[in-house]
Amino acid sequence: MKIVFFIIVMVLFNGCFLYNENFNAGNAALKKGDTATAKEQFKIGCDSGGDKYSCYNYSYVTYQDKEYEKAIPYAKKACDLGNYKGCAALGHVYEMGEGVKQNYSEAVIYYEKACGELYESCERAANLYNNGLGVSKNPIKAQALIERACTESVYSRDAKKCYEFGTNRLNSGNTAKALNFFEKACEANYAQGCADAAVLYTKQTPKDYFKASALYKKGCSLNNAQSCYDFVALYADRKNPISDLTEVKELFQKTCTYSNRELCYKIALLYTDKRGGIYDMQEAKNFFKKACDFGLKDGCNAAARIK
Repeated sequence: MKIVFFIIVMVLFNGCFLYNENFNAGNAALKKGDTATAKEQFKIGCDSGGDKYSCYNYSYVTYQDKEYEKAIPYAKKACDLGNYKGCAALGHVYEMGEGVKQNYSEAVIYYEKACGELYESCERAANLYNNGLGVSKNPIKAQALIERACTESVYSRDAKKCYEFGTNRLNSGNTAKALNFFEKACEANYAQGCADAAVLYTKQTPKDYFKASALYKKGCSLNNAQSCYDFVALYADRKNPISDLTEVKELFQKTCTYSNRELCYKIALLYTDKRGGIYDMQEAKNFFKKACDFGLKDGCNAAARIK
């Protein structure tokens, strides 16, 4: 697996969002391809201003020029000042033995420091624990690091992995952990995470329909048709505290499409239930007919039975 040393994010703030003035000058020089000036400015910003971003960027440009003896101390200074990329950079050089003697134990230390912010560092540390490199082999610790990447990392959270963690926890019977991971996936805009978290809120004791409705609504906004349906189904069952009939009807129209024709049929059934809050046989027939038009035979049969 090819490891990227670390990625510089060259954002030119143009005076709109000022960090250290030398940091801005260094970035401007980099944009022009003038690495010598960039190095000079970043070094001044780090040495004189104590700017962690300048420290990191200086370590980056010197590393790119293979000046490891210059890069490593500045990566350490950046890390000590709280720049997680500097910590990740140190983890890399110690793991790979670039400019320093290869030292997996040191690599783990720095990767773990960066883990709270950078998903890849959690993965690298977990890999070392899984293989017993520099540390005792510890799959449980490795898994905890990967999960920490989901719950703590803010810059590069992998929403799909959060969801997968939730599924694994649910399958093992740990509903509370599963809910946590599903909600993290939802926060990172993974629609199925929203939907599955909502389901758990409707099944727990006591049930929380307010949270369930909010999660279904977000899942719907992320174009998860089942979430749209479940959101309005709660309304039909008089269990949706954050919706109204106008919104429900709008979501019915959004949800009932050719690719979701089975949902057209389910929506029609909601309209036929006198126990719900939206009983309307004419609307039921309309949605059965839509299901029919989209090729669902059961929709045709049901529409024909309503006079």
